[in-house]
Amino acid sequence: MALPTPWQFVRLEREGRYIELRLQQDLFGWVVVRTSGDGQGGRGQMKTIPCADYPEAIHLWNQEVRARKRRGYIPVDAPADTTNLPALADR
Repeated sequence: MALPTPWQFVRLEREGRYIELRLQQDLFGWVVVRTSGDGQGGRGQMKTIPCADYPEAIHLWNQEVRARKRRGYIPVDAPADTTNLPALADR
């Protein structure tokens, strides 16, 4: 039985724009990473917000998700980005 992961991911879209929110660890602790753009490959932004600990990080992540939903963004299933992963034959 697999243990639940503390990492979180959601992709929200509205009118051709998207926002991805990730809760993950870096070398210094927990961070919330917000990536947004127009969905057409145009300009986008990425912001990393450091958190003191996991409870603060999950609170901030949930707060961000709720705020985006209030603004009309809808969660969508996002396929995993495998473009930068090496193929098994390359190993």
